[in-house]
Parts: sequence; structure tokens; C-alpha cells
Amino acid sequence: PVLMDEWGLDVVASGSQKGYMIPPGLGFVAVSPRAMAATERSRFPKYYWSFKLAQKALRQGTTPFTPAVNLFYALQVTLRMMRAEGLEAIYRRHAKLAQATRAGVKALGLKLLVDPESAASPSVTAVLAPEGINAATIRSTLKKHFDIALAAGQDHLKGKIFRIGHLGFVSDRDVLMTLAALESALHTVGYSDFTPGAGTRAAKEVLAHGF
Repeated sequence: PVLMDEWGLDVVASGSQKGYMIPPGLGFVAVSPRAMAATERSRFPKYYWSFKLAQKALRQGTTPFTPAVNLFYALQVTLRMMRAEGLEAIYRRHAKLAQATRAGVKALGLKLLVDPESAASPSVTAVLAPEGINAATIRSTLKKHFDIALAAGQDHLKGKIFRIGHLGFVSDRDVLMTLAALESALHTVGYSDFTPGAGTRAAKEVLAHGF
């Protein structure tokens, strides 16, 4: 949840490729009255990024420049899906999927990059690769044998972690399939310090009985 008014946020931006469940190409921005007032006073050069220009067009039911029209139609579909599910239910689903994923990963003897209670996002789980195994090897094995793509680590974490996304159009089945495939991939790359089936069992427990 991002409580813009309660937290006193003046500008909040988002991208279509995240929780909106469509490809990249659209940007969204919410602007407070105080930020709009600052825009009026601002003398910085701007045109494409002008909130004032965008607001003027919005009042006419249009946009100041040609948008990615095809993504507008996709967005209309996903917003209807989100409205039908309900915002609180969306929050609960993401929390449940995150908990199930992390329970499954830990049952496979793997360690999380950050403490889930204090620093982890409900949208992604970052996992440390086992000692002596490059995370890229695990990712490529999953992709080759199961056509499942996990995200890589960046900068100094490259090769050290892999990331399992559970944001947007993700179901219980997706999490269970990923954990089952991960277990097989770990065996393939030479890591077997876990009980077979432990990952999916731990995740099923969370999915079946809540968290």
C-alpha cells in the first residue's frame, strides 16, 4: 500500500510493467495539489515532462502526445480485473504468495538475501545461490529445461542471487511449479542438501492454511 495523502507524498510514479500486469511502455504519475502549485512556479525548461501540459490534456479526455494506444486497451482489461478482485484482496494474495515462496525456498536449504519481516517486498523474493554455485547456472538450467525465467542479481550481486517474482498475474500454481522446477534444477547443478519435495510441501502448507 502507498498511502499518498496520509504519508504526505507529493509525487508518486509507477510503470505499466509492474503490478498493472501489462508490458512496459506506460508511465503513471499522481501529483498532489502542492506539487501542481510548484509546477506553476517552476521555471525549469520542460515540455514532454510538463505536468501542466498533461493536466490540460487530461481535462479534455486526451493526452498531450501520442501514447502507446495498444497498452491503453490492455490496461483497461487489467484494471477491470483488479477492481473485481479488490485492492485489499490483491494485497493479501501477494503477501500469501510471498510467504509461500519463501517457505519453499528455505525448505530447500537456501537462504534469503534479506529478512522478510523487515526488508523484503511482497512482489519478489531474492535468494542466495548455494555456496560454490553461480546463480546464473541455476537460472540457465531453469530456462533450458522448464522455460521458467528467474531474474538475475545486479551489480555486486550478479551471480550471487536469483530473484523469483510473484507480482501481478501470478497464481498459487505458478509458485508451486517454480519451486518444483527449482528443486530439479538444483539437483542438476549439483546441490541436493534438502529432502525431495520439501519446497513444494512447505509452500502448500502456507497456501492451504494461510499465513
